[in-house]
Amino acid sequence: MRYLVQNETYNETSGPILFYAGNEGGIYAFYNNTGFQTDYLSAKFNATVVFAEHRFYGKSMPFGDDSFNKTNGNLAYLNVEQVMEDYVALLT
Repeated sequence: MRYLVQNETYNETSGPILFYAGNEGGIYAFYNNTGFQTDYLSAKFNATVVFAEHRFYGKSMPFGDDSFNKTNGNLAYLNVEQVMEDYVALLT
């Protein structure tokens, strides 16, 4: 899973982590168009911002070129529970 971290204004003693759960697309398109979080909110709250790319989107293909192969059962891992586990693992 690809992810981006922006922590230019982060205060380690009091700043929160703002997490952006990936959408159905590549991570850079969302990161580059979400200045509200990366510029405004991060500075206001001395926060770090973490953007995660959703599995099976962008370049986060868990099975490489076979990720969308309908005959091998890989699409069974494209569900909310699996994605939430990805995010928990990343933030941990």
